[in-house]
Amino acid sequence: MLDMAGRAVKVDAQCRTSMKDVWAIGDLTGEPLLAHRAMAQGELVAEVIAGHTQYRFEPASIPAVCFTDPEIVVAGHTPAAAEELGAKQGFKLMQAIFPFAANGRALSLEAPEGFVRVVARADNHLVLGIQAVGQGVSELSTAFGLAMEMGARLEDIAGTIHAHPTQGEGFQEAALKALGHALHI
Repeated sequence: MLDMAGRAVKVDAQCRTSMKDVWAIGDLTGEPLLAHRAMAQGELVAEVIAGHTQYRFEPASIPAVCFTDPEIVVAGHTPAAAEELGAKQGFKLMQAIFPFAANGRALSLEAPEGFVRVVARADNHLVLGIQAVGQGVSELSTAFGLAMEMGARLEDIAGTIHAHPTQGEGFQEAALKALGHALHI
């Protein structure tokens, strides 16, 4: 019999179930129900079965994308979830929004509306969450996920040269704004 975690199959950091030589991945293992999460788990399980037992599935963040019009991307904590975490752990937050109305690439699109928001700890500037809304922002999800996975601080994002003109500059500008150094607003 499989151990369960609510309605999901309980797995360890290598996607092993409570049954010998049985692994589970994807939606079966619970939230978030995302194809890219399932693919990463599948790759991990193949490596573990092949004998590479050092691999573990412990992501810091899995970006979620709504392919709507406009698109929505969330990586890490939303502002509300970050506030709750800060209240529990005793730290204050800072956040900043950079509007695409001030971004050259966004202005060349049919719908330049939208924004990039960063949420970070006020004490050490550790980024806790990143969100974006706008046309084509799904392409920013990888940068957001990487920043979260690497434990980026606002200074890391602000100090990274972003190609111009791209919507990715909105990510840099949001970090700069949080630090009080926004260039284009």
